[in-house]
Amino acid sequence: MRHIIKSSLRQLVADRTAFLLCLAILLGGIIYIIYVAINLSPSDLQLATRYTSYGETHFYRNKWYYLLSFVGFGLIYITAHIGMVTKLVVANMKQLAHAMGWLSLVVLLMMYVYTYYVLGIAYLS
Repeated sequence: MRHIIKSSLRQLVADRTAFLLCLAILLGGIIYIIYVAINLSPSDLQLATRYTSYGETHFYRNKWYYLLSFVGFGLIYITAHIGMVTKLVVANMKQLAHAMGWLSLVVLLMMYVYTYYVLGIAYLS
């Protein structure tokens, strides 16, 4: 198992573009996690965590620690996307690995925007 991981990492480092994309995903994901962790503020009040135009109540409330799931999502995101890019490089699908890396960065940007708006709704009160 250790040999498989080492050889996969060697192949990833040999492909400079994929390696730089993985570093960008890692750094962007860590910055995302720090951004979410800094913007969380514990309180006894329930936060608006979801909005819908259907039903009588438009804002649904939850405890503040519901927003910790965004940190967990960031960790899973980093692990899964770097793993997918590495797996594609090992399978000699370098062009697809590069496309996956770039699309991962686009999704990361969308995560920032989405989280910004969710945190804006959550701390309305």
